Amino acid sequence: MTEDSIEKYVLLLLGWLLGLLSPVIVDGIKRRRDNKMGRAAIRVELRQLRERLVMAAYGVEDHLGTQTKEKIRWALEHLSNREDDKIRSAMEMRLNLSDEQFAAVASHLAGEGNQSIRLQNYATPLLDARVSALWSFGTEAQRTLLELKTAMGFLEDAVDQSRYFNELTFKDLPSVNYDIAVKSVDEYFALYAKRARRAVELIDKFNGQR
Repeated sequence: MTEDSIEKYVLLLLGWLLGLLSPVIVDGIKRRRDNKMGRAAIRVELRQLRERLVMAAYGVEDHLGTQTKEKIRWALEHLSNREDDKIRSAMEMRLNLSDEQFAAVASHLAGEGNQSIRLQNYATPLLDARVSALWSFGTEAQRTLLELKTAMGFLEDAVDQSRYFNELTFKDLPSVNYDIAVKSVDEYFALYAKRARRAVELIDKFNGQR
């Protein structure tokens, strides 16, 4: 076989290999790009979820009359620092109140809260859908995301239970059973706020991971 023939044979073989591998290479590039976009989308979704959960916990504490300055400081630490944010300004004003004034405001807000409020579930559709992107995170980040999913499931359970007992309060119940139902609603509201804060902490933990 001549040198010219060998060169042609090698070029032909290389062309065949490139043709064979091209779809694999293209698919790999596309997968990496999709994973990168998926990772970014998940982080955006969790930032938005974080804000909603902070405000949900804050609202529940006001409704129950269990708001404290410590809980407000926690909310401020976990809210995005936006300019002209009326909610943040209102929180900061409450921190500047005396203990007596703070208690009076909390009592007033809880009195208004006698009107029933409805707890909300918060879905994470991108986190649920971007499974391949999920596994592209590091092991610790994956573990945190799975823990977050569990925490959101617990949050959803608190919502379901609060709604169940709230519906019972509208039924013709003996006074003892009615009181139990009302107490149960408040207990699940408090649990909801606690679990919302736990989910926020997990999101913060995830944001520090890769």
